[in-house]
Amino acid sequence: MTDHPALAWRRSGLMAVTGHAAGSSLVCPADLTSAAERSLARLRAAAPDGHRLPANGAALLGERARMLGLGRHGRTSANTFCHLFRASNGTIALNLAREDDMALMPAWLERPVTTLEGIAAAIGNRDAAHLLDRGREMGLAVACPGTASEVDTDAEPQRIGRRQEPRERTPLVVDLSSLWAGPLAGSLLAMTGAQVIKVESTSRPDAARLGNRMVFDLLNAGKLSVALDFASLSGRNALIDLLVRADIVIEGSRPRALRQLGVHAEELVRAKSGKVWVSITAHGRKGEAASWTGFGDDAAVAGGLATAMEAGWGELLFAGDAIADPLVGLAAAQAAWASWLRGGSELLSLSLSGTIASALRRDDAINHQRTVNWQRLAEADTAPLYPLRTAPPAPPMGADNHQVLAAAC
Repeated sequence: MTDHPALAWRRSGLMAVTGHAAGSSLVCPADLTSAAERSLARLRAAAPDGHRLPANGAALLGERARMLGLGRHGRTSANTFCHLFRASNGTIALNLAREDDMALMPAWLERPVTTLEGIAAAIGNRDAAHLLDRGREMGLAVACPGTASEVDTDAEPQRIGRRQEPRERTPLVVDLSSLWAGPLAGSLLAMTGAQVIKVESTSRPDAARLGNRMVFDLLNAGKLSVALDFASLSGRNALIDLLVRADIVIEGSRPRALRQLGVHAEELVRAKSGKVWVSITAHGRKGEAASWTGFGDDAAVAGGLATAMEAGWGELLFAGDAIADPLVGLAAAQAAWASWLRGGSELLSLSLSGTIASALRRDDAINHQRTVNWQRLAEADTAPLYPLRTAPPAPPMGADNHQVLAAAC
């Protein structure tokens, strides 16, 4: 029995990071916690060691914010990287998550700006659609509210090659992803008994290693760690060898970036019957969207979450903490296992914005009155927050190079 969406939102800690800093903590008008619960329940039912999985899917949506001690900032995301700016004819979300993003502002806005106040003033008299297109061309993580209809939200498996049945063993998983969504999927598969190898570039390791250690361990404990020099021929060859061996591959790169390393997903799936390839992108693998940059908060805006907040609370606001990431991580793990069981030979495309859009489409009753009722229910709730998970330390980067690479010989 899952908790009511309003209670799950509060008990997961998400209410504490939703709303204005000087105002009340708010519920989300949309039922996102049930989407998390469905993915986890389906994975638990299908996996041989499903009892090892977390007890509560909604709790996974809020655990990072609680571990990092994040707060609510209204039109600025909980992690303070993403901002909702008013343009002359709309709103644009800008995520400044990378160190060099601020340096791109003068070129994007065509005027010298060095502060958030300067960015807001420059955006205020500019056309939102023009800024969106220009920002995407420059590789900025930008979005306009509720524009996921412009992107690939189709998560149907792409069948490639011949399926392999029956499955009499647990899969070998190669996890090329970083940050949150992909590593969460890999960690859940490790809990089901799969052998998971986390592969990182020696020159560009998972940026999450530099963040909160508890969060990193939670997402990467239980995996073997391999570090390769992708700039070298030997490193790229070792990478290809691992991907050829893998039964399931999880990656969070734009297709073009992988092709530059000589990694072609469709060819690798076709070459080994039964392989499952999980591609996690900001906005999908098709057309122009395949090259767009995005992170959890701005992608959620594109998927319509800020618009849902406006429908419930009368204002475009952020909800939760980069919530598209854990929702995709849960969905990716469940989809990968389901594909493995039915014989694989599939490419699964999941996008951050598309997953949010899909969850919102399932909930067609978002309105102000229901939101007020949910808020009253949450504010009256006195149950404790869901317990936070703990994990042993994840291995140091490259700790298992010898073991894993020797097995490939």
